[in-house]
Amino acid sequence: MTSSSYLLSIIITLYNSDDFIIACLQSLRPQLDRDIEVIIINDGSTDGSEEKVLNYIKDHEHFKFISQENQGVAHAKNTGLRNARGQYVTFLDSDDVVSRQYIQTLRPLLQSGKYDLVDFDYHKFDTSAPEDEPFDVVRQTDYDIESNGIYSLLPVFEKSLWHMVTRVYRRNLLQGEYLENGRRYEDVIFTPFQYFKTRKITHLDHALYFYRDNSQGITRNIRPTDIEDMLFALKKMLSFVEQHRDDEPLRQLAALMLGNCFSEIRGMSKALHGYYHYEQETLRTFKRLADVCRNSGVPHKKIRQMQYAWIDTCVSKIRWQWIKRG
Repeated sequence: MTSSSYLLSIIITLYNSDDFIIACLQSLRPQLDRDIEVIIINDGSTDGSEEKVLNYIKDHEHFKFISQENQGVAHAKNTGLRNARGQYVTFLDSDDVVSRQYIQTLRPLLQSGKYDLVDFDYHKFDTSAPEDEPFDVVRQTDYDIESNGIYSLLPVFEKSLWHMVTRVYRRNLLQGEYLENGRRYEDVIFTPFQYFKTRKITHLDHALYFYRDNSQGITRNIRPTDIEDMLFALKKMLSFVEQHRDDEPLRQLAALMLGNCFSEIRGMSKALHGYYHYEQETLRTFKRLADVCRNSGVPHKKIRQMQYAWIDTCVSKIRWQWIKRG
């Protein structure tokens, strides 16, 4: 198979997932054809993941296995992107599974060559994946940017769910792009900006991806550096907006993503410290954030929390100390 013949590259990042990786591959393998490649990046697993995968993919031409020292999920995804040869590229986490109709639903859209970005829905599950209901008619809605401008993207930015695994990208769209090595929440840092680069986007109103609510996942295991990583995403978008000062629709959309980042940082801070604790530099960033979010879809209460975050700190710290004494 030549590189130009691949329609889709599926990148799977793998780290210590020996309990789940075979279920992940089993959901995918029956759907594969010769025009699809699966690139598995083993990011320094120390459990039995590598052995299990190598045994499972043995003699299957669809799979390419790359092993590297542990350098984090963003670095692993970059390795996958460097090795991808398909016209389109997507991602799959090693503890998740895909719908039985994943490939057959995506294939006609990708073969048409009409779109640069396709997004779709997902369902969460704990131990068993949800019922995978078959469907005959694909519910598809194009983002009509030509007629309505980037306001067409309002539903995406309102939800601010930036999972890379629920999107398929034309590989050329990502040319020159890379994920920030060493940072978690790489999806938030990366995905929103792709929507500003093209007008050829469509949405599939189907859950093609099943996300395992893993107790070992990053949303359940918050680190102090997670606040820094979310702040990195926030500052990146702030700078982008400031570089496009005359683009009011862009500011309106970006404000929604920024407001979501603020809420995430606020929640992380409370989880880590017991109250809303912020560094001085973070407080200054929040003031910039409040300026960008004024007169947008971000609620006034949230903007006041940005502007006067130090008051939030004082009140929540008093409450926290009172509860501790009790």
